[in-house]
Amino acid sequence: MAPPSQPVGPRLAGVLAGVERAFATPTLGLLHKAEAPLVVAVLSSVFTPDRPTVATEQLHVEVDDLLAGLRDAEGAAVPPEPARVLCTRWVRERWLVRSLDDDGAERYQLSSYATEALDVIARTQGGRGLVSESRIRTLLVALDDLARDAHPDREARMRRLRARIDEASSELARLEAGGEVEPVPDDRLTEQYDHLLFLVRELPADFARVAESLSVLQRDIVSRLRHDERSAGVVVEEYLDASESLLKGTTEGRAFSGAMELLGDPDLLDSLEQRVGEILEHPFAADLPPTRRAALAHLRSQLVAAIEVVLAAQTRVSRTVTAQIRHHNPLRDREVDAALREATAAMADWFPTSGRAARVEPLRWFERAAPGRLRTTLHDLHPDTPPEQLESWADDGDGGVGEIDDLRAMGGPHHGELLARLAALEAPATVASVFADGPAALRRPVELLGYLDLAGDGGSEATRSGDVPGEDVDRVTTVRADGTTREFALPRTPIWRTDA
Repeated sequence: MAPPSQPVGPRLAGVLAGVERAFATPTLGLLHKAEAPLVVAVLSSVFTPDRPTVATEQLHVEVDDLLAGLRDAEGAAVPPEPARVLCTRWVRERWLVRSLDDDGAERYQLSSYATEALDVIARTQGGRGLVSESRIRTLLVALDDLARDAHPDREARMRRLRARIDEASSELARLEAGGEVEPVPDDRLTEQYDHLLFLVRELPADFARVAESLSVLQRDIVSRLRHDERSAGVVVEEYLDASESLLKGTTEGRAFSGAMELLGDPDLLDSLEQRVGEILEHPFAADLPPTRRAALAHLRSQLVAAIEVVLAAQTRVSRTVTAQIRHHNPLRDREVDAALREATAAMADWFPTSGRAARVEPLRWFERAAPGRLRTTLHDLHPDTPPEQLESWADDGDGGVGEIDDLRAMGGPHHGELLARLAALEAPATVASVFADGPAALRRPVELLGYLDLAGDGGSEATRSGDVPGEDVDRVTTVRADGTTREFALPRTPIWRTDA
């Protein structure tokens, strides 16, 4: 047996350091905590494949409801903190990510570490074979593609293409001759479906990792902008270019760019959705649990949502870096920081030895202040002069009754008095005759409208249509409140007693 390439001790130390770094990640940190089962159960209950993000307040309400229902069960260890405190802690421990949607509303989503943790739990709960024909076939296809791309051989590629063409031609000839399509057993279809779901579950974590890498790159660029020792022009030129191509700065970003090129084909997405529909319409899919069916049914929406998360993160990073470059002068910021530190140190040395009348030597290398025009007067803080008091008016001798009567005379019809007159009628009459026989107080123009209103739909068809002959027109003289008169012409409208 060949001896190890290096001593066992250093080799183990290197492996141990790598394992310790893995355990320091939030993924294993989540699974290592005592409350991990509860956190994983809550997150997997709220965040589903068709619901990748949840509004902040909505998540707080749902988590409170879930924990309240769990507290009713005996023996359940539930943290006493409210959901808002728990969610804030989960954000701090990098299990949740807070972001803003297009409307400016704050939303939660799973981090890539939490997604990986949930996937680990799902894989260890059983229900999926560790070794399957579908996985081996995928492995062999990937191995063949990698070998072909790593060592491109013209003759070898031609042989592979001829073999595929011959195989496809023979299968086509068999089907054209009336051959039957051999059905695939349901257990094999289920196994392939499980492998497909395994690939689907890995997508959200991959896309989330891209968005988180962009946020890390944003913080790095802003930090370097603030502490760079070069001139502002060089900084602006370099980092403005970096802000326009953020996805090219990380390994995850370059991988995402490749995925974007693949998923940017609308025909490919339409074909994907069509194939998903064909799979779910097969009889074997009817026996699958609803959650497993939904995981594949929402594949396109998951891909689109994941891409939108990364694009939103890219836009946010570009906006932040651009604003930092546009509104901050790195060289000027460093000069101000240095001046403040020097002034603070000088004051710390001067205060212990100074007296009341001591003079301080100014820092003359500061630029002269240019405040512009200063105000020579200040706002008067005394309250404004209050308005004069209203004059007191003595009540009229009649207690204001005259004024009230004058106001009522300018108002609408006196329906009570009009109804009383109609109730006293002994025979049918017309509006004009009843109006003309009334007292002066009930012969205002507005009372004429009141009578017409009480008459309702009476009258002939010609009267209702407005085409009234001359012999069916009555004329009345009205008396206004100020004593003036006016003559009106109106259709002859019958009127009779009206119930109050």
